[in-house]
This record gives sequence, C-alpha cells and structure tokens, in this order.
Amino acid sequence: MKKMFMIDKEGVRKDIRAIEEKLTSLSKKMECIADIEKIIDMKESHVWRADAGSCRGNVCDISSQIEIEIGILQDAVGSIKEGNNKRAVASLEDYVTFIEKYYDDERPLIANIFHHQED
Repeated sequence: MKKMFMIDKEGVRKDIRAIEEKLTSLSKKMECIADIEKIIDMKESHVWRADAGSCRGNVCDISSQIEIEIGILQDAVGSIKEGNNKRAVASLEDYVTFIEKYYDDERPLIANIFHHQED
C-alpha cells in the first residue's frame, strides 16, 4: 500500500547514482559507506519522530516502511564492507525501486500547488 509520504525521487536517484559511481573507485569505498550511513541516520531520525508521535497525518504510519529502507541501505553498507560491490549496487537499486513504489514525488505535487495558485 502506498503511503502519502512525499520524497524528492529525483534527488534520491541522483544521490544513489553518485554513490554507485564512487563504488567504481576503490579509494572511495569509505566515502560511499559514509554517504549511505548519512541516509540511514536521517531515516532513523524519521522513525524516531514517527514512533514518538511528533509527526502529522500518515507520517506516523510509516515507521515500518522506513525500517525496510534502513534494512536495504544497511545491506548495501555490509556489501561494500565485504567488497561485494555488485551486491551493494543491487541493494542501492532495490532502494530506489522501493522509493519509486512506496512514495509520492514531492516535485509534481509542489508544481501542482503553484499552478493552482496562478489560476
């Protein structure tokens, strides 16, 4: 079931592509891990807020969804640490697919709001 939680999907795709490109360089392995862990930290903050009840509307209902995202990202980190970049890329692609499936894109929604204000 798709929740009414919005995310900048293009931003997510851009961030994940940047990480995947860095994975081609052995010297940037730690940078990739740090980038993914930063996303995980942000997602854990979202879970904490949802669980604490400081959220509004449907956001409170998505902590399990965010935990799935965290699991996918943690799998990517583990794969990088093991030297399995192929599996790490697959996990990152799974993450993007998950975002595409379960979140609405905030850009069209915002554009729609501005369009209606002009009418």
